[in-house]
Amino acid sequence: MKVKNYFIGLIALSLFAVSCSKEMEPVQDVPNVPDNQEEVSELITLKSGVVVLKQGDNHYYEGDIVLSEEQLKSLDEQGTIFGEKPSGESGPVVNVHPATNMPLDIDKNGDNLKSLGLYPTPYNLWAMVRFVYDDALTYSQKQAIKTALLEIESNTNVRFYNATNQDTIHPVYGFEYPYIEFVHTGFFGKNSSYVGRIGGRQEVKLSGLALLYGNSDIIIHEILHACGMLHEQCRPDRDNSVTINWSNIKPDARHNFTKRTTNYYMIGSYDFNSIMGYDSYTSDTKAVYNTNQPMYTKKDGSDVSAGDQMSNLDKAWVNGFYLPYIARSDTYAELDDVVYKQNGSIMTPWERLQLQAQLNYGNPNPPPGGRIPNNF
Repeated sequence: MKVKNYFIGLIALSLFAVSCSKEMEPVQDVPNVPDNQEEVSELITLKSGVVVLKQGDNHYYEGDIVLSEEQLKSLDEQGTIFGEKPSGESGPVVNVHPATNMPLDIDKNGDNLKSLGLYPTPYNLWAMVRFVYDDALTYSQKQAIKTALLEIESNTNVRFYNATNQDTIHPVYGFEYPYIEFVHTGFFGKNSSYVGRIGGRQEVKLSGLALLYGNSDIIIHEILHACGMLHEQCRPDRDNSVTINWSNIKPDARHNFTKRTTNYYMIGSYDFNSIMGYDSYTSDTKAVYNTNQPMYTKKDGSDVSAGDQMSNLDKAWVNGFYLPYIARSDTYAELDDVVYKQNGSIMTPWERLQLQAQLNYGNPNPPPGGRIPNNF
């Protein structure tokens, strides 16, 4: 049995709809970690009219997206979590150190530190996604996360850097590196993530159910949020492709289907195969009146089944914004052997070297000895 629990309902820590696409392998070392006690939840209507859920100290948007203070303020005042759309490019992140995401041109006095964590893109992306494992994660849980990370790397340009047990603070300037920490929230806990890179430490929270072998899609879904992707069913053009069954969705859960109308980036038409979508059905009785009725359907009335793997359009989205950097101790921007174009094709060796030269002031050849260990 494979558990689908992207859509938590955000009112209770409940189990998401179950599909029988594959059997989960048993976990050998489940830790004795108690499930989180259900926190008091409150729906809040912001000045912009957007509804978010306040649960404990966190504010949630569209189900599993955690909002930073800056994003909450932007959502309150402008109706978007990304603030004013930058006028700069929206391409891959360059001119930063891939392993640290720090600008390459920081002067020795640290005068450029005010710009750290901001990129000229709508989504505040990473160069290489720096991450650490929480100490409480078991070997099996780390292996489940590793499987998801490697699946993303093998299909896209996104690369991850394992900084577990390394400094999280710059040893000279004293500022915090941006990085993800994978955290276990208990067997029936909530799965959640921030969207994009917010600066400093940010958590990707995963339940014990998500960390069981066979549930890589849940982990990938949350990681792709951290890479900048959003929910498919909230596209501004979604009404051309799906019908929302508002009569079956309880008021406290309707904010999970709010259409995005500003500061978004879409590729292609509605993607029914996206790993970032919701299923038509949920078993969460706090979200729907009748669990035997769908939350939404395709226009022809048939059911929507969220993808278990990244779709071609999911891959195209991240491949348009990321380059496959190799972790190095120096400032040379070295690319992995396989570089995907946004259309899914792979750059030829000549194209790859030309791009690498462009990234390094005309030099296509990385200095010897600069690579650093990067084991997941």
